[in-house]
Amino acid sequence: MCYRVLIHMHPLRLLLLAATFAASSAIIATPGAQAMGFADEPCIDSPGSVRICPEAVVGQPYSLTLQGSGGCGPALPYQYRVLNGALPPGLGLSRQGVLGGLPTSAGTWDFWVEVSDQDPPSADWCRPGRSERQFRVSVGAPAATVGTPYSFVLGTPGAERQTWSLVGGPLPSGLALDVTGVIAGTPTTAGGFPVTLSAIDRSGRESRRLEFVLTVYPRLAVGSTRFKPVLVGHVLRGRVATQGAVGAVTYKVVAGRFPIGVRLVTNSGVVRGTPRKIGVYRVSILATDSLGRTATGSLVVTVKRPTS
Repeated sequence: MCYRVLIHMHPLRLLLLAATFAASSAIIATPGAQAMGFADEPCIDSPGSVRICPEAVVGQPYSLTLQGSGGCGPALPYQYRVLNGALPPGLGLSRQGVLGGLPTSAGTWDFWVEVSDQDPPSADWCRPGRSERQFRVSVGAPAATVGTPYSFVLGTPGAERQTWSLVGGPLPSGLALDVTGVIAGTPTTAGGFPVTLSAIDRSGRESRRLEFVLTVYPRLAVGSTRFKPVLVGHVLRGRVATQGAVGAVTYKVVAGRFPIGVRLVTNSGVVRGTPRKIGVYRVSILATDSLGRTATGSLVVTVKRPTS
């Protein structure tokens, strides 16, 4: 009797186990099981729960792509939009999450972004969700160069008129702050200058405070060089001399020519080769650094005939 009861219960247990396994598998395999949110990059959490994005610089192209997390993605594309707050002037946020543009004002801007699943979804298993988060982008002042006219505008998120003043640290010599928020002039001294600026609204309250380092670089210069004379058929090696360059420098010939057999290495400024013809060769070289600054200099190469 017991043997027959066991035979009848065994298929039932199998069905129950199969149903449990199928349900578990469906939970594991179904996309979008995690809560909707933002990934940890490229903007990171701060102590105040605001996502801090990489800093931008006035006049320099800026681009980053926000990343979603959970929901129906990444199997289905996420969608993004600004809910409230203000983006830095010159920047925009695409529906695909690309935050980019050319910032035109220095300052710090807070804004809320919503990430959502594709809606309506292109897959029937997706149950669209959404999440929102506060982000912050700071836009710093562009670097200046000694002896070169400089100007940039401090930014405010609202349209209300502000009165700006310098409350900490001197500006570089040669530069001055206008009450409308324009720093302009021709700097005369290189270095890094920490400054604190304050904006007062019409009611007399401080509505904005900016702290940043205004960097002034030395002027880029290319030295005029007369290489030591070389004999025809002998190896020549020299280098273009530069001063005040920032980052990598590229070089190119803008006038004149080197002896046949001699060339300029454009990414290092090295001049090398074996000249095959006597003469005096004058060449103008244009140097460009990572900030896009340019300077020119001249080279003189003298190739002589060997003496007997």
